[in-house]
Amino acid sequence: MSKRPIDRRRLLKGAASLAVLAPLPAWASTAPTVTEIAFDPAIPALGNPDGDVTIAEFVDYQCPICKLVFVELKKLMAEDSGIRLVMKDWPIFGDVSRDAARVALLSGEHYTAAVDALMTNQRGLSERRTNDILSSVGVDVAMVRAYLAIREPDIDAALLRTDSQATAFKLRGTPALVIGGSLYRRGMPVSELRQAVAKARSA
Repeated sequence: MSKRPIDRRRLLKGAASLAVLAPLPAWASTAPTVTEIAFDPAIPALGNPDGDVTIAEFVDYQCPICKLVFVELKKLMAEDSGIRLVMKDWPIFGDVSRDAARVALLSGEHYTAAVDALMTNQRGLSERRTNDILSSVGVDVAMVRAYLAIREPDIDAALLRTDSQATAFKLRGTPALVIGGSLYRRGMPVSELRQAVAKARSA
């Protein structure tokens, strides 16, 4: 993976061209519900856990556009205390991404810092790099990895639920956002996120 700085404007422009707003209808009897997407008990919420609008982002910790969208989401949460953010780990970049998702989900009280550190990292991941990133924000990586040996079936079940939801939506990659009752098959700058949140509140 390239170590060059991310070109924010280029990537956001590219993300915006991927798709347009698609509502979340009952496409099929197997389509996941908003509750299933936004309130998976295995996934902690960022922002305001009691917020009135939930944003769920299908994300991979090695996806450069996901990282840009996360910056925009942080801006949104800084100005809007009603946002509840759920990171839907969909490790499409392979085993290293899956490993990072597993460890982050088990980082307990450090989960928010772990997500932030992984999303702001601009280097390619490896197990060692993931360990270093999480250790830098206070995660006891040795303890978490020992715990993972016990909790791995539960964590993998959560990742499988997210994968099944992404498959049901026919997503082609990350990022994708579910905001209120609408699916956006792309990343968005904060200006568009505000509009999507306003739409969710008005509904």
